[in-house]
Amino acid sequence: MNITDLLALKPGELAGKILERRRLLAMALPDIEARMTDDADTLAPEVEKLRLERDTGSNKVAELKNGRNEAQKEARVLLQQTRVLREQLDEAGGLKSLDPKWAKEKLEEALEGIENKIEKQALSLIDERKLLAERKALLQKNEAWLEKRRKDNPEMSEYIESSRKMHKLFKLADKLHLEMLTYVEENEPIHAIFVEKRVELRNSMRQVERSRALIKQSKSAIAYWESAIENGLDNLLKNAKQVESGGGSSIRRRNAELPIATKPDGGEEE
Repeated sequence: MNITDLLALKPGELAGKILERRRLLAMALPDIEARMTDDADTLAPEVEKLRLERDTGSNKVAELKNGRNEAQKEARVLLQQTRVLREQLDEAGGLKSLDPKWAKEKLEEALEGIENKIEKQALSLIDERKLLAERKALLQKNEAWLEKRRKDNPEMSEYIESSRKMHKLFKLADKLHLEMLTYVEENEPIHAIFVEKRVELRNSMRQVERSRALIKQSKSAIAYWESAIENGLDNLLKNAKQVESGGGSSIRRRNAELPIATKPDGGEEE
């Protein structure tokens, strides 16, 4: 019905229309509540399964990260140790068959630069993999260099041993890091789906609660309008009749805190 039709209705007819609408709503609400409950019941185990899968992946990432951090921590100590040993060898001189690049290409500085990027910069997974591949190539190149010098330069034995331990630890750290990145990549879509489904579940549960509240309200509203129609609408029309006879409205004005202006004839001005 449009506004004109509504205004044309007598109070008793309007009350009957309201009661009719309340009854129709009361009939529809249980089906809505049941449908929302079914949706929530379907989503709940799905969300829990996704949460467990997400958490399993997150726990694996944390485990690998701890292992990587431990290996890196030990490797960094050896990195500083090899730097000192290298400087001592440089100062001592007299080493045999050393490549001139020894003085130019310093492994420790290159490894430290990669470590700083991995630790301090916000890198994408692709960039992290590139740095790990760069370190792997650097370590392989240095291992070959060390193997060639080991026999001809016994003075380098401590440096070579320290370097090899460092290489082993960095390789372990990188292996764990790469495995961790794989789990991170696999876990990201699972987490995204979990968040999406959790929002759907929460919305369904809110709809269930709202439907139940409306069912309860509808019962009270039906009882109210049935009683009003049965006992007459005089009490409901009391305020309307008061306004018709020139009295003030009982509706609170938006600016009720302001003083009421008076018309020249003594009436109130809204």
